[in-house]
Amino acid sequence: MEAGHRAGHLGPGRRQDRQPAPHRPARGRTSVKVLLDPSALVKRYLAEPGREAVQAALAQAHQVAVAAHCKAELVSALTAHRDALPEAELLRLLGLLQADFDDFERVALDRKVEALSQALLLRHARLPASDALHLAAAQACGADRFVTADRRQAQAAQQEGLKTLLIEEA
Repeated sequence: MEAGHRAGHLGPGRRQDRQPAPHRPARGRTSVKVLLDPSALVKRYLAEPGREAVQAALAQAHQVAVAAHCKAELVSALTAHRDALPEAELLRLLGLLQADFDDFERVALDRKVEALSQALLLRHARLPASDALHLAAAQACGADRFVTADRRQAQAAQQEGLKTLLIEEA
């Protein structure tokens, strides 16, 4: 993890209260670095179709990477469910999110990622800028696999030569 990228604690969920980190591979497994975008990673926290596939991808990963802005997108997605979640559950999920991000490698949105994302946007005209930033982060950190639940983003990732796992909505 890069220095200076740890944020303060978001909620009451402490490390001992959360489930074990999902990305500790069993001994003898190949070292795989996975970058997940928020459309996939949100399924770790909410009971949505595709959750099992995300959990499996995390379990197989030796290292999990995320773009620097991924956490903000996930907090936004979780708080969008505020009406459907009891406050205590939302705080628990935010605590779990924080604990996970303490273990994830965060790819800085530096000049390299900015340049890669701009090149992606020129090659993939319909790709949203945020999606391009996630793809650029995967390229910049040397991810072995890119995981998304967004079909358009998955297609762009495959066209860019990234090994891609599209989490289907089942």
